[in-house]
Amino acid sequence: MLAILFLYYVSATVVHLVAWATHKPPLNVGLVALAMLSLLAISIWHAVVVKGIKPAIAFFVIAVIVSWICEFLGHNQGWFFGHYHYTATLGPAIGGVPIIITVTWSFIIYTAFMLIDWLIGIGGETRGRSLWGKTFWSALIAAGTATLVCAWDMIVDPVATSGVWWTVAGKDPWWYWFYGGPYLKELPGKPGLGMPGVPIGNFVGWWLAPFFIVFIFCLFFQKRNRVSGSLLNSLPLFVYFYIYITLILLVLEMNWFFDGINQVALIGTFTMMPVILLSVIKLARDYT
Repeated sequence: MLAILFLYYVSATVVHLVAWATHKPPLNVGLVALAMLSLLAISIWHAVVVKGIKPAIAFFVIAVIVSWICEFLGHNQGWFFGHYHYTATLGPAIGGVPIIITVTWSFIIYTAFMLIDWLIGIGGETRGRSLWGKTFWSALIAAGTATLVCAWDMIVDPVATSGVWWTVAGKDPWWYWFYGGPYLKELPGKPGLGMPGVPIGNFVGWWLAPFFIVFIFCLFFQKRNRVSGSLLNSLPLFVYFYIYITLILLVLEMNWFFDGINQVALIGTFTMMPVILLSVIKLARDYT
């Protein structure tokens, strides 16, 4: 798994070197879909090996169902995240929700969940003798996971709704906000398509959905890890860092066309990087 993921890093390096040489960001939805689907496959593979088949199935089924319901209600009713609308850019959709979005939810939540599991060394253990104790422990793990997922979304939302997609690739942004919001409202989207800025309610929704997914899993399906003390357990760190570095590079490339979007890279660095650095410290301690 680690060897395959290493190839992702090599491929991303080549893609972004070409982007910098040609001064054209790799705004290709096909590449994004391929990366998301393959990272999902690696995450499921990792879950089967580390957690077991039944817990792996339980986690991803819960993640797909809950995330699709939240996105369906958000896209069609304006609940949870605010009033937004998906464009046709992301391809096939179910109930207005692009399939690739549900895929992305699943593997990023699993990555954040297992990164916390490895970082603090709990090995899938569920603490608490009573129902209240288990509930409290599950809520703590779920809250930590949701926070790491939101740290990622601080970068993704401005990237997905950026007008650079239209300017450079001739594609609509992935989605647009009907009324906009206060977060980075100075960054333009596609002219005439929605309003700029991301509503604060979006991040509330992004925190709550992963929270309930992990909370349900921890409370009812969590089992001790079948693999522990192995470098394999650190795989979520490398997936999380891969997501971070590729997004940051894309943001810096987008800044060639819209000044100011580079501040997303600064925000993302100080939201995602702390847990990455803590994980690197643990990795260094464990293997040096």
